Amino acid sequence: MRMFTLARWRVLASCILAAALAAACGGGGGSPGACVSGSAPVCAGEEGAPSAQAATSAEVAGICTPDAMKQFTRAYLNESYLWYAEMPSVNPAAYSRIDDYFYSLLTPLLDPTGQPKDRFSFIASTQDADSLLTGSNVGYGVRWEIDVQGRQRVAFVDAGSPALAAGLARGGELVQVLNPAASWFPNAPATISFVYRTAPGAGTRTVTLASAAVQEDPLPLVQTLASPTGRRVAYLLFNAHTSGAQDKLIPAIQAAQAAGVQDVVLDLRYNGGGYLYTALTLSSMLADTAADGRVFEQLRFNDKRAAETAEATLRFSGSVQFGEAGSPEGTPLPRLGLPRVFVLAGGGTCSASEAVVNSLRGVGIEVVIIGSATCGKPYGFSRRDNCGLAYFPVEFQGVNALGFGDYANGFTPTCQLADDFEHALGAPAERLLSAALVYADTGACPAEAAAAPMSSRVRAPSLRWPLVRGMVLTPGR
Repeated sequence: MRMFTLARWRVLASCILAAALAAACGGGGGSPGACVSGSAPVCAGEEGAPSAQAATSAEVAGICTPDAMKQFTRAYLNESYLWYAEMPSVNPAAYSRIDDYFYSLLTPLLDPTGQPKDRFSFIASTQDADSLLTGSNVGYGVRWEIDVQGRQRVAFVDAGSPALAAGLARGGELVQVLNPAASWFPNAPATISFVYRTAPGAGTRTVTLASAAVQEDPLPLVQTLASPTGRRVAYLLFNAHTSGAQDKLIPAIQAAQAAGVQDVVLDLRYNGGGYLYTALTLSSMLADTAADGRVFEQLRFNDKRAAETAEATLRFSGSVQFGEAGSPEGTPLPRLGLPRVFVLAGGGTCSASEAVVNSLRGVGIEVVIIGSATCGKPYGFSRRDNCGLAYFPVEFQGVNALGFGDYANGFTPTCQLADDFEHALGAPAERLLSAALVYADTGACPAEAAAAPMSSRVRAPSLRWPLVRGMVLTPGR
């Protein structure tokens, strides 16, 4: 099989994302029936309006009438959707919203785990889709997670955000939202008011946040720690495979190499994914040169796209395969050559983050997962924009060098532990990181943890950005 090149992929597809349950995607934004400036649409009544029976999505792309947008939606899914043969027959006239029509066309079948087979495809405004990929949005800069008692706790606060300015910090508790119709993810000027306490049992206060421009840092913390017996361990809090993440990861691994680290802990518990090329770069830097040329991930499309399946193989490499501003294509990569890697995980560890786990295991690297089971998304998308909407139907399944990609129920943790909101991320006493340091010394989970059945995992919470980044290969459209 030929080496898959990113230059060719830019012709085949543009990007791969993940999503939470379709219901969490809301209206998806956009303005059905409107003409979008800058996209050269053909409007109702103009020359070039579509016929009733369009053969391909290309024939109606950019024609922003409700009927044409519905024709585009069905045609595009029929061409690209992994499960196109399972699309139900529905009457488009019954749907006034394009997003509702999109969701009506997805497969209604269940997977072997009993979950909806397609709980990932989604549609969003192009503005929201751009925010997912760049980490830049207009919001509040706080991520909430549910603890084992069912309380909404602050998991992470972005630097320079309204939440940080208001004194929110990891471990804080959301007691009540005072304007419940407000969104935590407005991506527009907005306010939200709520009752907050710094920790369970503490006194409460009322907080009002006004949204502002927030730029997420994909790699907010990198440090070298010592295990209880003195092993040198690199800790990377890696929150998103967004644009610019590769530029930050490369010097972080160079520093770890210079420090002579013996283990690496990747904290991916809040990393819903992003650009797949970043996952490839990270995995290549963790592996040694023996992995070069071996499969990182092979993408399997529907039977109409067999030629793309034959081409679409990403392979481990000693150089950057897709360049960013600080790491152009061909830049040599540092290599740690580790026999094992620790991953701190949870229900928010999804798609491109899971690809790191799966790909490393595919080339014989031990991956010790500490926390709870990952989200379970071995699927990806190619973003397609039309009339102010970004379409992300599932288009392929990714498999590793061993041909494995069946983890729809997530990866089971080696050491089952609940998230620890009482300690700062990166603190050696934080429960998941402490367990990794103990395991680095002993080769075993701490006494409080044990491998647990899948049913015991902590599920993803409700108060996070409703579209969870997944596997995104290139930033095209």
